Amino acid sequence: MDDYNVVTVRIETWEFECCAPLPVVGEKSSWALHPIQKSRWFDGSVHGGIYPDEVEPTAGIVRSIRLERGEFLEQGSGRWVLVPGSIDLVRVEKVPRSFRGMSSLVAGRRGWMETGLVVELATARAPFR
Repeated sequence: MDDYNVVTVRIETWEFECCAPLPVVGEKSSWALHPIQKSRWFDGSVHGGIYPDEVEPTAGIVRSIRLERGEFLEQGSGRWVLVPGSIDLVRVEKVPRSFRGMSSLVAGRRGWMETGLVVELATARAPFR
């Protein structure tokens, strides 16, 4: 790919737990991209029905993958909230087959949960904004 754009795509973990293919550095990946307000990033989805307008998928080569993690605190019985400022991104070469989710949280304690992936995608065309 001589002439390309790099876009940053955030994908929720449930997309992979449902049916989205796991991205691999150096391989092709395709996502319906939706701009994130007040950001240069995009939300990525393989499920067209989530958003009111249909978006043609944008394909490209995965340049990097970061695992998004956040710290959560229980507020009320079974109601977990993200601790402000706790999100971090860990660069990974390979995406885990399963994610640390709600079942890893213990009542009365703070806990970490993996909430998404952030993928840098080299595309032949700039996504529509």
